[in-house]
Amino acid sequence: MVEPSDAVQIWLWIGTIGMALGALAFLFMAAREKPGNRWFHTITFFVAGIAAVAYLAMALKQGWFPILREGQDMAEPFYWARYVDWFFTTPLLLLDLALLAGATKEAIVWLLGLDVMMIATGFFAGVTASDIRWVWFIVSSVIFIWLLWVLLAEILGAARQRPPEVRAKFNQLAVLLAVLWTVYPILWLLGTEGFNVIGITGEVATFAIIDLIAKVGFGFLLLSNRKVLEAARPGAV
Repeated sequence: MVEPSDAVQIWLWIGTIGMALGALAFLFMAAREKPGNRWFHTITFFVAGIAAVAYLAMALKQGWFPILREGQDMAEPFYWARYVDWFFTTPLLLLDLALLAGATKEAIVWLLGLDVMMIATGFFAGVTASDIRWVWFIVSSVIFIWLLWVLLAEILGAARQRPPEVRAKFNQLAVLLAVLWTVYPILWLLGTEGFNVIGITGEVATFAIIDLIAKVGFGFLLLSNRKVLEAARPGAV
């Protein structure tokens, strides 16, 4: 039976603690706001909170099973809890951006629908031991490119109609998310689900760091300017 190493466990606990602290900070920030002004705080809290639960499951040596992939010599842990995390948290991150931009309901449905498809096909790529996983990876990557087009074209177009400070914050967060999310498929290729170049410890460590930036770091950048949040609050304009 394959067991995660101590180094892997340390990184999973770092992810757990970091996400939990972020969730508590966002909850505290939400408590300082009046009811009706907590849209972004609430969404961002659940992003970090759900991720904390997923990381806790992995840190407790749950949320994974060993898998021996075609072309590899030994089985490696497959952390399916990571995909459960992404299935719920990535649409919430995109919802934050869409609300900030003042996007239409139709654009929001497209954005979130494509994201769910991307994560679902990514999961099938990760859980497949045979070389069929490359088909799923390509499908997921194509959907990711489509999602980026919707985000940086249609959603960005809506953001241009917002007040300057809101537009600037959207641009900052959209670029951050686009850059970080582009790292994920590259890391997938280099990790145990792809060519196994960096190994499970490097994979888990890098995923934990990127996840913390993309969720907790993103949350603090979003919630740091109350003027922007007030101007972007649904129903405010």
